[in-house]
Amino acid sequence: MRAVLPTFALAVSLALAGCATRPASVENSAGPLVLERDFLGRSYATGYFRNSITGLRRDFKVTLDGTNKAGSFVLTERFDYADGEKGVKTWRFQSLGDGRYRGTREDVVGFADVARDGNAVRLSYDVDLPGGSGPTRVHFEDILVRTADGTVVNNAVVSKFGVPVGVVDLRFSRNPS
Repeated sequence: MRAVLPTFALAVSLALAGCATRPASVENSAGPLVLERDFLGRSYATGYFRNSITGLRRDFKVTLDGTNKAGSFVLTERFDYADGEKGVKTWRFQSLGDGRYRGTREDVVGFADVARDGNAVRLSYDVDLPGGSGPTRVHFEDILVRTADGTVVNNAVVSKFGVPVGVVDLRFSRNPS
C-alpha cells in the first residue's frame, strides 16, 4: 500500500500538469474562431478519445452540418466510430454577446459555457455517459482553434471528480478525409 500511494500521486500530478499547458495550436492559430462562420454548412472531422488511465484509444469520424435557425446556431454531429457504433448529437448555441454562448446538447447536463478566449473558443460542460450500472458524469474542457490552413483543431480534457481520465483530439476540415 505504501508504494502504491506515491505512484498514484505521481500519476495524478503528471496528468494535472498536462492539463495546465496550453495546446501549441493556440499559439499558431490563424485568427479568431467564430462558430457561426467556421462551422456553417458541411464540415468533417477525424479524431479519437484516449483513456488516460488505460491508454485505450477509440477512433471516430464526424460529419457536421451547421445552420442558423431562429436566433441560434445549430450544429448537428453524425459520429461514425471505428468499432461500428454510430450516433447523432445536436448542439444549439445561443449567442450571449461579447464572444460568449450558451450551448445545449442531448447528453449535456444543464448548459455548456462557451467563450471566445483570444483566438480560441473554450467549451466547459458536463456529460452523462451511459454505462452498464447507470450513467457516469464526466466534465469536458474543450479548446478549439483555427489553423492557417483552415483546419479547426479541438483538444479536450475529460475529467471525473477533477481528475483527468481522458483526452479528445479532433481535426475539422471542409473536405472529407
